[in-house]
Amino acid sequence: MQRDRWVRLERLFAQGLTRPESERAAWLARACGDDAELRREVEELLRADGMPGVLDTLPLSVGREEAATVAPSLATGARVGAWRIEKLVGRGGMGEVYAATRIEAEFEQRGALKLLRFEAIGELARFNAERRILARLDHPGIARLLDGGVAQDGRPYTVMTFVDGMTLIDYCNARHSTLTERLALFAQVCDAVAFAHRNLVIHRDLKPANTLVDSEGKVKLLDFGIAKLIDASASSDSADPNLTIAPFTPDYAAPEQLAGTMVTTATDVYALGVLLFELLTGERPLRMRGLPFAQALALLTDREAPLASRAANEKSDAPLPPSALTGDLDAIIAKCLRREPAHRYETVNDLKLDVQRHLSREPVLAREGARLYVLGRALRRHRWSVAAAAALIFAFAAGVAGTLWEAYKAQTQARTAMAVQDFVTDLFRANSSNQKDPVKARATSARELLDIGAKKIDTEMTDAPAAKLSVLNLLGDLYDELALRKEEIHLRREGVELTRNLYGPDAPELVAALSALAGAMHGTDAAAEREPLLREALSILDRKGDRDSEARGRLMQKFAELYEATEPAKALEYARQSVRILAMHPPSADLAEAWYLQGMLETYTNQNEAAVASLNRAVEVSGAVQGVPNPKLIFIYYQLADTQKRLRDVPSAEHSARQALQIALAINGEDHIDAVRTRMMLGTVLLESGRLQEGLDLLARAKRDVLKLVGPDDPFHTPDVLAFNGKWQSDIGDVTEGLADLQAALAIRRRVEGDDLRVATMLLSIALDQIELGHYDAARQTIDDAARIYESKGRTRGTPAYNDITNTRVHLAEAEGRMGDARQLLDEFVPWADHKNAAGLQSAKWLLEAEIAMESGNVERDVEGPLSKARTEIENDASISNKGLYRSSADLIEGESRLKRHDTNAALPLLQRALAEREKILVTPNPRLAEVQSLLAICYLESGRLTQARDLAAAAAAIEAHYVELGDRYRRPLKELQARLQASKLTASRNGAQGHN
Repeated sequence: MQRDRWVRLERLFAQGLTRPESERAAWLARACGDDAELRREVEELLRADGMPGVLDTLPLSVGREEAATVAPSLATGARVGAWRIEKLVGRGGMGEVYAATRIEAEFEQRGALKLLRFEAIGELARFNAERRILARLDHPGIARLLDGGVAQDGRPYTVMTFVDGMTLIDYCNARHSTLTERLALFAQVCDAVAFAHRNLVIHRDLKPANTLVDSEGKVKLLDFGIAKLIDASASSDSADPNLTIAPFTPDYAAPEQLAGTMVTTATDVYALGVLLFELLTGERPLRMRGLPFAQALALLTDREAPLASRAANEKSDAPLPPSALTGDLDAIIAKCLRREPAHRYETVNDLKLDVQRHLSREPVLAREGARLYVLGRALRRHRWSVAAAAALIFAFAAGVAGTLWEAYKAQTQARTAMAVQDFVTDLFRANSSNQKDPVKARATSARELLDIGAKKIDTEMTDAPAAKLSVLNLLGDLYDELALRKEEIHLRREGVELTRNLYGPDAPELVAALSALAGAMHGTDAAAEREPLLREALSILDRKGDRDSEARGRLMQKFAELYEATEPAKALEYARQSVRILAMHPPSADLAEAWYLQGMLETYTNQNEAAVASLNRAVEVSGAVQGVPNPKLIFIYYQLADTQKRLRDVPSAEHSARQALQIALAINGEDHIDAVRTRMMLGTVLLESGRLQEGLDLLARAKRDVLKLVGPDDPFHTPDVLAFNGKWQSDIGDVTEGLADLQAALAIRRRVEGDDLRVATMLLSIALDQIELGHYDAARQTIDDAARIYESKGRTRGTPAYNDITNTRVHLAEAEGRMGDARQLLDEFVPWADHKNAAGLQSAKWLLEAEIAMESGNVERDVEGPLSKARTEIENDASISNKGLYRSSADLIEGESRLKRHDTNAALPLLQRALAEREKILVTPNPRLAEVQSLLAICYLESGRLTQARDLAAAAAAIEAHYVELGDRYRRPLKELQARLQASKLTASRNGAQGHN
């Protein structure tokens, strides 16, 4: 349509709006004369005025009061084909939309039934075209055509999938969606539009009302009422001009739609740009609703759409910070909104790929050539202006200078990249040539190759410092991947000095280098050096006035790691600062790391429910930004499993641990520390779920693998694996192996971290093992060592934490037979209500008191009184995780007490129950099994069940034989049993001899 025709149409439309409806027909006959087509177009515009756009409310108006005010042409309950009408949910210029239910089917199905309005019968061709278009579009992101036909009153209808959801904009705003979440939904819209384009369909009316999000977070594209087939030969009605000139929503219309020129796929690209602009800023780039067409067209022609970041900056309630849109997203949206279709994205898929490049922090195509585009438009606009010639020449010169500078930088980067490539190539070449055995050369491990490169870089590339710095950072990252901290630290140190020399003392690059070095030192002998490095990095940012950059957000993470072990509450505050700062920027791997740190520290500070939420957020961000699988998810799922385990949500913990192991194996294979750590976590989860042997086997493999991969002196991973294996072996399996592993882990931790509270806790575990094995003098020294550390940290006698020291001393006194000392020590416990695990410790106290009374030979009342109290505490306290061990201890003490009083009938069921319970939670050769086996065997012997007594005696003796030494607590009942069995043999032999005589 020519521009002058638009002007005339606009003028007639404006005049018609001022006339009463009763006078419009006569006025149109005079104004339009013989131009029937012009009259039809004006009538169509006047009829559409004041009504929503075509299906603008489909099916969003479900339940809205305004829908109920429109008199529907179909009553509720009416039948149209196989569908029963529920209610009117939308109304447009061409049709009515009803919620409907299929009644002729063996299954329940709901649909949105669109029926041509009586007064729009002239739109029959367009209505039929929409049906044909929908029939060829079968895509999960497009509302699917379910049915169609002709109603009893002769009007055609179509039935589409009923989408019960919200518009894209409303959905994101209601959920306060992040940038990543908004862009992910936008990508779904792009997928649906790209599918339509591949099927030769242009939508021509893309806007929020036509992009719904359902309850599952899936986008559905609606309303192809004004869509156009790209291939004119594909439709028998394609020659009808009514199908190429159609109503649309001006705010989302491309310039070519308003100008009446050719509509192409670039038209939908423009509308997607407007949609993306509004999605990210809460505002539309150019508002034209209500403007005359000529004015709207002039607005599109003469004005550039503002930058999205600028619009967000001017809007106080913008959904995202302007800084998140500056740069890539500004360029992407601007490319969509260019006036000339040829300068927009060639395809919708190109637009989607650029959005994904932005999320992956890769260069976006939109920024390439943007300067030349702007310059070219300026040249064309002012080509007749002599006054502007000088300015244009200057701008051109500036553009050329900028281009040359970019070319220079590109050349420098290319030379650096080439130098790095040459270094790596020479590294592989040198490895091959220096090996006499080519098979051995090919078998060189990644670790060995890295070591060769680290030595090589010391003497090479001195004349190319930028290239050398790139290689240092690359090798440092690779050492980090292999968890080889010592080697990484050496390279990071050199990188810091080289960065300082290259870029100066206040350079952003130095902040990154200092942070990387401090991060490498975490958990190593050099850990004490971290704080000065981080303080230097922070002072650089402070001097620059940097308060909310991504660099500062990353630095806050390093501070959180710094205080993680010593001041977890302080570390958590730093982690939360990191989350707050990084959330102001486009989602990134750094934001995922911040959520992970926050969740881990919430776990350490016993905020486990909050920790699960933070860690799940870390999983979402990491998956969205880095893809699935990715290395970071290993650590996040590992921590999530640990936190869920603390909440006793064992099924969830097992799922998370298996996810961590599966990703670790998929990315790095078996010979990597991630496989070790995740296998260890899965093992502990299985142990807590009662799958004992399976869990111990996983821990044993983790121990074997960590010693093979990083060696016995590694300060970062080896002590953790040894401590886990040692603690579990001591508690449920081989005490000798457990003690050895705990002592090895202790030696490493003391060397790296000094005498902290974790070391004191390990000392007490070691002391209990020493008591079990009868190493009483060594246990006494170990307890005193732990007490010294506790007191140096303020955990002095009389504090709840000191109960652990007292508890261990009670066990030692009892094992040595010092029952008076043991009873006196029990009185040193602080008030139980002040302790976080008051009821669990109270149960332990009552059990100890009963056991001391039993060992002292006291009367029945002195044993059974505290036992009764202990049993009540055990059953009533939900915080006790391993009630089976507590119950078996209570049954064992009471059973042994009965046995001492020769009450065999009462002792037998108690000891049987104690053994059954311990067989569920202990594995051979744990001495606690031998203890119950020996006592139950004595009970069987007194009951005359000699065979059962001998079987249990053999099992207990096998466990005893496993240990070089064993405490009297375990040896005493076995010795008594063996003496009784020997006596029974002598008696049987003597009786046999007498009978023979």
